[in-house]
Amino acid sequence: MSVLNNLMSSRSKPAVFVKFQEDAIHAELGRYVFALLNSFSVSGYEILLADNRPSGRLGLYAAMAKSFPGVKLTSAVPNETSDKLYLFDVEDGQAAGRPWLRKIRVKFDVFAPYWFRRPILMPFRIHPVHVTPDLEERLAQFRSATRRMRMFFSGDMEGYTRSHIQYPGPKLPRLDVINAVRQYLGDRVLFVQDPAVLHEILSGEYVDKCVILDTTKFRIPDQEWLSVLCTADFFLSPPGIVMPMCHNSVEAMAVGAVPVINYGEWFDPPLRSMQNCVAFDSKGSLIKGLEAVFAMAPRQIAEMRNHAIDYYDSVLSAKAFMTRIETSVERRIEVLILTERYVAQNSRKLNRHSVLMRGSADRTPLLRILIPDQS
Repeated sequence: MSVLNNLMSSRSKPAVFVKFQEDAIHAELGRYVFALLNSFSVSGYEILLADNRPSGRLGLYAAMAKSFPGVKLTSAVPNETSDKLYLFDVEDGQAAGRPWLRKIRVKFDVFAPYWFRRPILMPFRIHPVHVTPDLEERLAQFRSATRRMRMFFSGDMEGYTRSHIQYPGPKLPRLDVINAVRQYLGDRVLFVQDPAVLHEILSGEYVDKCVILDTTKFRIPDQEWLSVLCTADFFLSPPGIVMPMCHNSVEAMAVGAVPVINYGEWFDPPLRSMQNCVAFDSKGSLIKGLEAVFAMAPRQIAEMRNHAIDYYDSVLSAKAFMTRIETSVERRIEVLILTERYVAQNSRKLNRHSVLMRGSADRTPLLRILIPDQS
């Protein structure tokens, strides 16, 4: 390991100076700023955050990030920079010419090819409302929770009749996914329209059914979401209209609910069907996936649960993201963030050369469905 890597991974982390100047990084209530600062905070960094944006323009989650452990507000570039990291979206004129231990630039063009370099894709993360100081302890408890249902879906279904994404093929829209599940499973679907019915399921015996909760009827309170999600063996993860990725897919893996999903190639590395997800791309392959889910023996469900948890810990968690930063051999790193605004404006640019997709074909085929035995 290089001297730089030794410094990055040492117990005493180098400080990081953070200055964001554009509106894009503060979009969606500042959740991207939240995710970045949380990553450095939980990894033990001192964070020198430029106080260059009025509080009213920070966004709820970016404002919350100011109180993370290790964050100190500053009005100037540090005098000494050679022992510090520099995290930015647009390089500050006063900081550009300074020597830095490492520069980390945040960008959003995940559909670009990046022919001569490989940027780091920041994983889609657990939603900020669920990120608490004791998150790791809570996840450990959720992972060992008693499972109460075979498959679960909770989400909005109103208007989800199309998808902007056409590569590597058109995404089966959310409403089509739900309707196919209802048609195939028939009376193995339980519709939940009030909290009392959900409470009865969660406090009762295991139900070998798919529980569907339409959030236009009622929504599980944020503080209860993960504790409900962890009671399912599988979580149905249909795509959004513009952005396939959803926080609940990540949250499902974090608590050990295996996603049934048709955008596993949007993860880096891609999810592997019948290992850490059940993948589908069409109505036909969705039906095969449902056959597998409802024929699966407890032993294989437990194995897939463990693989999903391992994927979250080693790829999607804040610490896993920081490990990629710390072990990079580059002194100038580009971090790409997946945003709904970028996807909406550039969906037609997605192709096999896009950095988001590149290399996925070389890994275990995503859409291979294996029907398990009953042992």
